[in-house]
Amino acid sequence: VGLLAYSPLAGGALTGKYNEGEVEGARLSLFKGYMSRFRTSLALDAIKEYCDVADKHGLTPTELALAWCKSRWFVASTIIGATSMEQLRENIDAFAVDLSEEIVAEVDDLNKKYRDPSMF
Repeated sequence: VGLLAYSPLAGGALTGKYNEGEVEGARLSLFKGYMSRFRTSLALDAIKEYCDVADKHGLTPTELALAWCKSRWFVASTIIGATSMEQLRENIDAFAVDLSEEIVAEVDDLNKKYRDPSMF
């Protein structure tokens, strides 16, 4: 049984666009309380570090997140939720990205550091 990855960008949080606060017109700003766990916990710290990994390797945070989903043997498909054509293009293009072992290891290290960051 394969996993269907729902909201692999955490409502846009894993794109890094909320790292500095509110984004006018964006999903987490429009719908108060929607996915607030990604803004009121250690999740924001984790997201910033994942963004640093992406930047270090010349990727966008979106590319890192979606390519990571694609790299998991158990993920059968991934649901994306773009709100603009630009976001849709970036989401689709991310599936052409192959992550190196080094990048996967760095993501794994962050996952160990922030086991379930939205809980704390």
